[in-house]
Amino acid sequence: MTILSLARKSLLLIFCLVLALAYTASTPVSYAASAKSIEKQARKIEGRLAKLPKGAFLHFHFRDGSEATGKLGNLSDNAFSITNSESNLDESHPYSDVTNFEKGKAFIGKDSAESHRRLRMPF
Repeated sequence: MTILSLARKSLLLIFCLVLALAYTASTPVSYAASAKSIEKQARKIEGRLAKLPKGAFLHFHFRDGSEATGKLGNLSDNAFSITNSESNLDESHPYSDVTNFEKGKAFIGKDSAESHRRLRMPF
């Protein structure tokens, strides 16, 4: 190997490293949710909650990754309240904090889950 070929290889290596660094620096780490999309999502959540009766048992997913399960309380213009099923305390949450919710199933007691067993008839 000559000095010229070593210089070309090192120059090529430096060029590849600079190119890779430029690519990773230009790629966004995460996309921030715009204010319009959060507001639109909040209006959808508010509309869906307005259709449900007070006292409905629901499971909520929030923007910060947390979850809550409880009974639906009062609805206001910007927030709603639930009675948390774990702590039995009233909590108020803005609609914009909720990413999704679904109807929950009320089970009382530890390890109590709905079980459905098919009865097999011998005929």
